[in-house]
Amino acid sequence: MTHLRILAVVIGVAFLCVGAASSQTTITLGISGPGAVNDTTIKAGQPVSVDIYWENKDPDRRAFSTGFRIYSPTIKTIVHVADSGKGINPAGDVKAHNGWEGSNTWDFGGIRASLINWDGNLPDTIGFGGFRVKIPYNAHPKKKVLSWTMVVATPGQIMVDSTFFRPGGIWAVADATGKEIPPVWHGPYKFTVVQ
Repeated sequence: MTHLRILAVVIGVAFLCVGAASSQTTITLGISGPGAVNDTTIKAGQPVSVDIYWENKDPDRRAFSTGFRIYSPTIKTIVHVADSGKGINPAGDVKAHNGWEGSNTWDFGGIRASLINWDGNLPDTIGFGGFRVKIPYNAHPKKKVLSWTMVVATPGQIMVDSTFFRPGGIWAVADATGKEIPPVWHGPYKFTVVQ
């Protein structure tokens, strides 16, 4: 069994064993880079970074599992911009930021990315998970922690939302007692792609 599957099973079991609590973690999404015209508009043919931000008000987070789905009613394909050796996946288009690189923050093997149909043929799905065992993941203001870079070649509308991902990836964070705490999420995020 791979490390990712073990991680997903452990997170899933921990979250299913306890009830949900109110969230003090907010996850938001933004865009940046040459393809970002403004907060809701992407320039076709230009690289755009889809940025995941966390704000954590809880003094002791120990694990998380989140999944994201890219989809569109009109756009059929996107290009994931490779940056070999510089990301947390083999192609390098998925990156960790602000202390989430390596195993600095999530010290039980670092961030795990589960790429589901991550081939540019929409819909694409990606899951993330991590464990902290030595030191708690403490409260902090909003900061960018994960991102992926893509190019959308054709105009239209594209969305990013939370989603379940295999094997057993749920949308939650856990505190020191193992309680499942669904983070605040205001998705789906909708972007208009223009020429």
